[in-house]
Amino acid sequence: MGALPQWVRWLPLPAAMAAAAIGWVVLADTIGQHGDHVHGYEAGGLVLSVDSMVWMSNDMSGQGPLANRSQGFAMDPSMMPGFQSVNANRLHLEVTLSNGTSDPQQYAQNDFRVVGPDGQSWGTSDDGGDIQQKVGTLAGGYQATVDLYFDLPSTQTRGLSIEWSRGGTTVEIPVNTSGKPLPHTH
Repeated sequence: MGALPQWVRWLPLPAAMAAAAIGWVVLADTIGQHGDHVHGYEAGGLVLSVDSMVWMSNDMSGQGPLANRSQGFAMDPSMMPGFQSVNANRLHLEVTLSNGTSDPQQYAQNDFRVVGPDGQSWGTSDDGGDIQQKVGTLAGGYQATVDLYFDLPSTQTRGLSIEWSRGGTTVEIPVNTSGKPLPHTH
């Protein structure tokens, strides 16, 4: 170390302090961006994320109400109380609602409706016999998973969206089921 000039020995200290300062700036920026980013749709203090969206089957084929009737057979309505009729499609929407505020927030199933391309709309339907809350309250910082069902005429399968209205805000969520109905499971 005797051959190095004195100032070179002190060089690592300012370099380390500069690296630490840059690290704090990058960390603060990352935290700020994360806090500003909303994952999902926001309305009236709640954030909604779509967990799943599927057409439910009302026959033994497992292909949904749009299936070719030569495959499987329609279930007798007495065997499935509360399930959609043969001439209707049932859309199942599972969402997670998160309360990002410190105040309790109420949510209700009637905050949701499916809207067709012609403006016609349908509210939530019977859930197939399960007991379900129609209104709930989320404490600050908590979340809940909510299952919603909509019965639509079998002619209504395209150009649909779900409207979620609360707190004076309406959010439009496109219906995307990948086009293939999935089997109903109990």
